[in-house]
Amino acid sequence: MSAAVLLAACTEPPAPTLVYRDRELVDSLYRHQVDSLKPIYDSLCTAHFDSAVQFKTDSMLKVRTTEIQKALERLRQETSQ
Repeated sequence: MSAAVLLAACTEPPAPTLVYRDRELVDSLYRHQVDSLKPIYDSLCTAHFDSAVQFKTDSMLKVRTTEIQKALERLRQETSQ
């Protein structure tokens, strides 16, 4: 009997369910927050766009340069054998 009680106590409670009106309220609150934050995020994106593109470009160039160097080294080893 006590084992059954312990097992029941260790289970997760069921996820809460929302009725239609609750979902409607949550949706309107979410939309309001998104609408008020969108101008802030847009300005941050505009302000950091150039540096983000430069960072990603540098990162891609570094990866590609490493790949090219490995391929050239592999070719050197294959031709020297």
